[in-house]
Amino acid sequence: MNQTDAFVMGQHLPKFGNLQVISYLVTTHHDFTRHIMEEISELIYLARREMVNPPEELSELSAMWQQYHQGMLEHLREEEEILFPWIERQGQAAEAGAVVDDQIKHMLVEHKHHEESMERVKMLADQLSEKGGYIPVLARLAYKLKQLNTDLKEHMEIETGLLFPRMQGKS
Repeated sequence: MNQTDAFVMGQHLPKFGNLQVISYLVTTHHDFTRHIMEEISELIYLARREMVNPPEELSELSAMWQQYHQGMLEHLREEEEILFPWIERQGQAAEAGAVVDDQIKHMLVEHKHHEESMERVKMLADQLSEKGGYIPVLARLAYKLKQLNTDLKEHMEIETGLLFPRMQGKS
């Protein structure tokens, strides 16, 4: 699926059932996130190896990236192995009540944490882009970080604006 197909499909998500939305999230966003995070890790490594005097933003990004990367992989795993199968079992039943709210609150707390981290990553990407736009590895790193940020925002909007309200019986 290319980006145009994903965009068109994303516009139609409110018409889809929960299983289709989950499938879209996993095949479009989760797979993309895993792939691009590996690319970013490699670009950070290359930039640190190739640059004699790397900008301080690269050092800061490098220091936080390992933890962020692992945290995001864990979040994706929890969604795929715990949350999404649970949603599949529940369907759109609102009877689960407090259990639904607890699961969703947990995910929203994680989303908030990831949003805060991504804002810092986005700021670092912007600074790297300004300082190193003429340095290919830094320009590519900044670009990939921005792609990741855009994708994660869309992913979280689908969950918080569509999937979670359905599970809470609000849509």
